[in-house]
Amino acid sequence: MTEDAFEDKVEAFPEKVNRFKIAISRDRMEVKMYPLIDVKEGGLVTFEDVVAEFKKENIKVKIDEELVKKQFLEVNPIEITIARGRKPVQGKDGSIEYKCDMSAKPQFVADPKDGKAIDYKNSMQVTLVNVGDILAAVVPPTDGEPGEDVNGYPIEAKPGVKAKYFLGEGLEEKDGNVVVTSPGTPSVQEDVLLIRRNYVLQGDVGLSSGNINFPGTVVIHGNVTEGFEVISEENVVVNGLITGAKIRAKGYIKCSGGIQGKGNTDIIAGSFVAVTFINAATVVAEGDILVTKDILHSNVSCLGELRTGGSIIGGVTTAFKGVECGGDVGSETGVKTLVNIRTHYRQEKAKEQANVVATETNAIFERYKIWNKAETLKDEEAEKLMKDIVTLQALISKRQMCDTRVAKFDSMVYENKAAKIKILGMLESDVTIASPYTRYTSSEHIKGPLAVSENNEFQKMAIMRGGAAYGSGEN
Repeated sequence: MTEDAFEDKVEAFPEKVNRFKIAISRDRMEVKMYPLIDVKEGGLVTFEDVVAEFKKENIKVKIDEELVKKQFLEVNPIEITIARGRKPVQGKDGSIEYKCDMSAKPQFVADPKDGKAIDYKNSMQVTLVNVGDILAAVVPPTDGEPGEDVNGYPIEAKPGVKAKYFLGEGLEEKDGNVVVTSPGTPSVQEDVLLIRRNYVLQGDVGLSSGNINFPGTVVIHGNVTEGFEVISEENVVVNGLITGAKIRAKGYIKCSGGIQGKGNTDIIAGSFVAVTFINAATVVAEGDILVTKDILHSNVSCLGELRTGGSIIGGVTTAFKGVECGGDVGSETGVKTLVNIRTHYRQEKAKEQANVVATETNAIFERYKIWNKAETLKDEEAEKLMKDIVTLQALISKRQMCDTRVAKFDSMVYENKAAKIKILGMLESDVTIASPYTRYTSSEHIKGPLAVSENNEFQKMAIMRGGAAYGSGEN
């Protein structure tokens, strides 16, 4: 509305003059304009009067000019706000922006090849992070923006507060990020961020869980069922039964329920194995093997000592530092049982590898004998010969490595003079006790307690019973 139009309207209604006052709100954030009812003189009657009043009250904010002029022309004017201060913008609180799933719960994922099919044995995955991964970004709080009241005085903004969090094991803060310092599963409990080194499964390892491959310790409160696999960079603890499964750990393996192998169970530990019983399974340990009850028809090897509270019946038992058997070795029915003492199972593998190398080398030499008699070689034969020469060089290096390892193990075996098998029960017939140098096969039932050991000098087995030599044998 123009100034002339406004004056024309006022002159058109000389009997009606709206009079107003202005007031500042208690919080000094608004300027109110309200009508003076039944007041014939004084007050603010023009826009210029309002401007002058603003100056008088030292009000610095902008007037809503159109709204003020409209009020002077209203038949029934009301109280309105004609100017406002600027409210402060409060600061935002800091926060944590996670870069991965923090639930620590396993989830089935589709095969990446087709995006739909799910292999329920191998597609169960729990979120894993490695050293150097960024787990989360720490978003700092903001200071906010100050405001000002209608008189132009500043109003401070309330700054945001820092994100509340604590770093547990396996994490550090660096350059505004939470960085992983040890591998595992990320988790958050209340305000604590941490890397779980333990993976705990309340039920069985089966179709509901899938195979488990975890960089920390795995604790299974149920069973490990047939056909499934558990791999750990640390330890594995099974509170149930292991049946027809594969367990591998760089640390120890414990199984409260025992191992029912069914002929297709492999247990491999980088430390010791502790189990209730072993039946029809393969068990290998870098340390000791401790069995509460029996070892039945199994292939058991360790570089420490094997101790069992029950019997050893059937299969092959190999213990570098010796065996302690609280029950019988063998059975009354004459089940063939082999117990190796002072035997380094890696030495046997090294010998096997050396034999494989020798077989491959001999095959090359046989081909060379044939080609050596020929006056000329076909192109493909010449090409094969060149490849054989390269292969032969690799085989020679491999054989030297195997021989070195065998020699090292020979030295360890020779120094391991204290290894023996102690039997509290019966040494049954058709049981063979062997070492790298000799062996003894029992032909009768011998009642324990007794011990069988090998004499380095005579390379014979000696059977000690009741503090005296019961007999000796060399086979």
